[in-house]
Order: sequence, then C-alpha cells, then structure tokens
Amino acid sequence: MQTRRLLLDTAVRILDRDGLDRLTTSAVIRDAHVSSGTFYRYFNDRTELLAVLREEAVHAISDDLMVSVVDALELDLDAALRMVVVTLVDGFERHRGVITAMVNQTPAGSNANVLPEIEADLHRLASLLPRRHRPDLAPEQLEAVVFMLMGVLVSTCLRIALARPEGVDRDDLVDLTVAMIGAGLR
Repeated sequence: MQTRRLLLDTAVRILDRDGLDRLTTSAVIRDAHVSSGTFYRYFNDRTELLAVLREEAVHAISDDLMVSVVDALELDLDAALRMVVVTLVDGFERHRGVITAMVNQTPAGSNANVLPEIEADLHRLASLLPRRHRPDLAPEQLEAVVFMLMGVLVSTCLRIALARPEGVDRDDLVDLTVAMIGAGLR
C-alpha cells in the first residue's frame, strides 16, 4: 500500500508542477525512484493512474461537502451558501492538478460537467438547504431550483479555483457567487 500511495502522490506532484502533458509512466517511475515493474504491479497505464486520482479527489471533495452541508443547515441562507461555496472552491484548489487534468481532457473545459459524481452528491445535499430556507416551494419547484443552481454552483466554483483572472480577489468571487446563488434561491 505504501508503494501504491507513493506512485499516486508522485503523480499528483507531477500534475501540480508540470501538468497533464508531463505526466507519463516514465516520469512517475523516475520521480518515485521505482522500477517499471513496480509501477505496472499497481497500475496498467497512465489512464488507470488518472482514474484512481480522479476517484480519490471526487471522494475527498464529496466527503468535505457532506460535512459542510450538514453544518450549513444551522446557518442563515447566505452563511450556509458561503460555507458550501468555500468548501467546493477549497476542494477544487486542493486537488488542482487532478481537476485541471480532468478539465483539460474535456472538450468544453471548465464549462463542461467534468465532475458529475460531485454534482450528484451535491444535488442530494443541496436540496436540504432550499427545503430548509424555502419551505413554501412545491416539490417540482424545489427540484427546478436545485437543478439549475447545481450547474451554476459547480461551474462557478471550478472557475474560481482554476481560472480566476489575475488580480481578481478570490473572496470577491465567492461573495458574488453567494449573491447569485442566494438570488436564485430567493
């Protein structure tokens, strides 16, 4: 397990430092100081390695989101939304290399739904906040609001984490996102 973890951590370092184009099995083998046989004992190829890294990133971000949404249920709407937005942005930033690799492999880039697993988890969790703050919504209205806001939320948080323009403050973008999502819920 330690060797497998070494290979995964080495791949993450390469992605963070050099990007997807430089992530090769040879680079992982060289940087991890292992033999090619050792690499292939754990992974068939770079694609499998990336799939494991993606799964780990999605799992970690989803776990953080679950905790965040549960904690957010006790807060007013704007504070709750802020907690969820910051959690997503933090998760995307923490897994920047892996998430960027996923985005770069998708033709539509950060405008595509590169993380449907996170959006599915978030959809289940996110319906809790509108249900709590908008008990007046009929079930189909609630579903419509949650459906529309999920795409906006995930896409916007990806953009904040990965494509923020130089000189634009992260907190200002978080505030803007909270205001947009809040307006949609109100």
